[in-house]
Amino acid sequence: MMKEDAFKAIYEQYWSKLYSVCFYTVASREVAEDLVMEIFLSLWNNREKVEIDNLEHYLIRAAKNKALKYLIKQKRSQVQLQKMVYTIPAENVVHAPESRLELKELSASISCSLGTLPQKTKEIFLLNRENGLTYQEIAHQQGVSVKTVEYHISKALRVLNRLGLTLSALFFLK
Repeated sequence: MMKEDAFKAIYEQYWSKLYSVCFYTVASREVAEDLVMEIFLSLWNNREKVEIDNLEHYLIRAAKNKALKYLIKQKRSQVQLQKMVYTIPAENVVHAPESRLELKELSASISCSLGTLPQKTKEIFLLNRENGLTYQEIAHQQGVSVKTVEYHISKALRVLNRLGLTLSALFFLK
């Protein structure tokens, strides 16, 4: 059983290594910090269940796996949203008065949620969703890398999802 002092020592010894591994993979400070915290939380929660021969190897492998799973999940979300946005024909949207009211409320909710985003994130997200620019086009226009564009759009989608807006609702942004 791992005592709190021993866990604290492990945390202090390995945090920066795990952060470096995660940051190198995801290229986001916030995400890397979150992933490292998830790794340590999992280690703490499973301290009595798991037998580890080489702690450093175990933690580094966990960091690599966690970061790669994060990237895969982000890519899947982006692909699903892109498919949804481009495959739902406009004629499928119901034009009944109550549907228009719901759409108006949804639009207001989305606008409010977008208002909470940092300016750069909001700008990049809207260039993609409202203007239909590709990540590559946005990167060129903004003078940033495609990875930076991906980061900002992912960040916007996370904020919108946290606020209860599902991916299916987000097609209205197009």
